[in-house]
Amino acid sequence: MVEGEKREGQQQAEAETREIPPAQENQETPETQETMEELITKHGPESIHRGKVVEGLIIDSNDDGWLVDIGFKCEGFLPKREWTHRILVDDGREPNVGDKVRAEVTRVVYGEESQVFLSRWRLLFDERWDELEKTLKQEETIKVLGLRKVKGGLIVNVHGLEGFIPISHLAEEGRMVNPSKFINQEIEVKLLEKDRRKRRLIFSRRLLLEEEIARKKKEFFENIKVGDVLDGVVTSITSFGAFVDLGPVEGLVHISELSWRKNIKPRDIVKRGSKVKVKVLSIDPEQERISLSMKQTEPDPWEVIGEEVKPGDKIVGRITNTVDFGAFVEVRPGVEGLIHISDISWGHIDHPREILKKGQEIEVQVLDIDTEQKRMSLGYKQLHDPWNTVAERYQPGQDVDVKVVKVVDFGAFVEIEKGVEGLVHISQISRRHINDVSKVLKKGDEIRARILEVDPEEKRIRLSIRALEEEEEEKQRQQEREERQNQANKENKDNPSVKETEEAMVTIGDVLRDQLKA
Repeated sequence: MVEGEKREGQQQAEAETREIPPAQENQETPETQETMEELITKHGPESIHRGKVVEGLIIDSNDDGWLVDIGFKCEGFLPKREWTHRILVDDGREPNVGDKVRAEVTRVVYGEESQVFLSRWRLLFDERWDELEKTLKQEETIKVLGLRKVKGGLIVNVHGLEGFIPISHLAEEGRMVNPSKFINQEIEVKLLEKDRRKRRLIFSRRLLLEEEIARKKKEFFENIKVGDVLDGVVTSITSFGAFVDLGPVEGLVHISELSWRKNIKPRDIVKRGSKVKVKVLSIDPEQERISLSMKQTEPDPWEVIGEEVKPGDKIVGRITNTVDFGAFVEVRPGVEGLIHISDISWGHIDHPREILKKGQEIEVQVLDIDTEQKRMSLGYKQLHDPWNTVAERYQPGQDVDVKVVKVVDFGAFVEIEKGVEGLVHISQISRRHINDVSKVLKKGDEIRARILEVDPEEKRIRLSIRALEEEEEEKQRQQEREERQNQANKENKDNPSVKETEEAMVTIGDVLRDQLKA
């Protein structure tokens, strides 16, 4: 097109030359012909052509644009749409008459109404693009400035031109970032794509980050070893543990390594963003995996408790679980002891949950501790021994309702209350002679007995059923005597001689009974 425009200008110049009359042509002096050549050279097509950069003075303006004096035989016209373009960053205000302006020739029209069309933004675009390409040839990376957030990414300023960073290329793969945080921030990027015709510039921050991270990861795995203690930040929490950012890599703290405590929830131990210390347990450079432990950065609680607690001590703990054979109690973070079912209650129970509930806080007594095997035996009933106050509730001669819990050859054990049992000896079961206790009493029988003796220190109470029988028989005999006496008194009133006879009739049995009572 440029060559075509040049040929058109040449033909127009030749036509103007041919219009000169031959007579005049013969009469012209060499100086006159030289002047015409200079005019052609000065104002011909060679001096103004498409793509030429010109500088001029704005002499007039209208709604469509500005007239610019560029020193040509006609003014140049700069349309408003050619003043600026959206790809240009920080472009200036529109000009006023009298301002100087630099522009690029976009089209030249020859003829009686010659016109030269100009564009300012195309000139700036070309200059800035050339500057950008020059920089990219010298450097693999380039610094850009964040301008504004748009759908799908971030618009940036690169050498006065607008470029684009897709949101997927703002951060390393797998991580999302808000483009707004980069506004007015200088960012180092690599070129992804450039197309001058489409005026397209696409950059990536992620490529640089990944290269840097790869380098740092390599250094990290070369220098790290099992047993190292590192500082990190919790980045995410799951049901199976927590991920910790160690800088170039993330490691996993499994739920079992979060705390010495048992039956925990990760979210109860750490929070996202928490700064933590971790110990390296294992390393897999090929898979870029690293296993960590938080609890192992702290002393083993079994070693600590072995120095603090001794058998016989009373401590407070929390029930973590109940099973058929007992209940587990956490007495320190990471230290659990077992209350055997036989040490839960002084009375018989079928399952620990009859007395203890999961999550319940209780006081227990240390019965035994083995720090090497990490075992601790605890007692609950020892701190709730009803024998300590049994003498306040029961005294000899007191009648109580009891339940037979065991039958043996020499008698029957009865439950007076939970944790308090007594013995009814075979000799105290009945006034009659008994050879086989099981023929008289059965397990589960509920009976009434009289307390004969209470010994809290020996945890022993003797009871008697026979004493109640004897007392009942004595009451009956006493009642019979009273009835006979009343009858005799009535008869004596009617016959005084009978009274004398009855008083004289005293049997040897009456004498012996009176002596036994005495």
